[in-house]
Amino acid sequence: MSDANSAQADYWNSESGHQWIAQETFLDAVLSAILGRLLERADIRPKESLLDVGCGTGASTIAAAIKTGPAGHVAGLDIAEQLLNRARKRSEDAGLRNTSFILADAQTHPFVPESFDAIISRFGVMFFDDPVAAFANLARGLKPRGRLVFAAWAPAAENPWFLIPRDAAIARLGKPAPADPFAPGPLAFQDMERVKKLMKQAGLKNARGETEVVPLIPLVTAGEAARVAARVGPAARIMKEFSGTEADAVAIESTVAEAFLKFETGKGISVPATIHFFSAGKT
Repeated sequence: MSDANSAQADYWNSESGHQWIAQETFLDAVLSAILGRLLERADIRPKESLLDVGCGTGASTIAAAIKTGPAGHVAGLDIAEQLLNRARKRSEDAGLRNTSFILADAQTHPFVPESFDAIISRFGVMFFDDPVAAFANLARGLKPRGRLVFAAWAPAAENPWFLIPRDAAIARLGKPAPADPFAPGPLAFQDMERVKKLMKQAGLKNARGETEVVPLIPLVTAGEAARVAARVGPAARIMKEFSGTEADAVAIESTVAEAFLKFETGKGISVPATIHFFSAGKT
């Protein structure tokens, strides 16, 4: 595997990836509405061949494979072996025979030319070291009428799920070192116009972007949601940078729980998420 995104491979193969696996059920529930909207926009049809970029523990691959039916096929690709192993196990447990999994960097992997009807990604394409090269590489794998559809986070200021834990971590540990806002990471594609330009530069056609507010509904209490939000995402990255302790994690979690109270409903919390949905074609 290429070392173009070695930093991301190291990050997701570390404790960060382990935390994602540990919170898999919760995170799948939180992101279920977003995944549903992504799959609707992808308009997946029976018998199609798909690639799922940054498949993580496999929720998106499995959902897409169900839509393609047994005559279709979905290849889940991820740069983190521990996440991919979990995705493979989940697919096997679901009894699916129309999935496969690739441990690779989507930016450099030699895809079979013109082999996919569609390429999808739920928050898996914002981590490329060179987005233009990555999109160009993915485009080569699309069939002539193929389509690329993916979801990315809008700015943190429009996403309390990121903003609240991040601010809580900063208040506890301090501001992290200044960083490029478009560096590989969850918020790298927050600027819609920039991303559309990147796709065009890669040779993709009809690049489009739409923003939609989608509820994150984990159906748990504010405290239970805070327990996860304080240990993944921006808060986890700040904790890692400052070598935060378990006491720091608990303090951050408490602050997040208090802030999340305003999102509580009769069935659990509902946090609004602002999401960019992008699409483009081969021709």
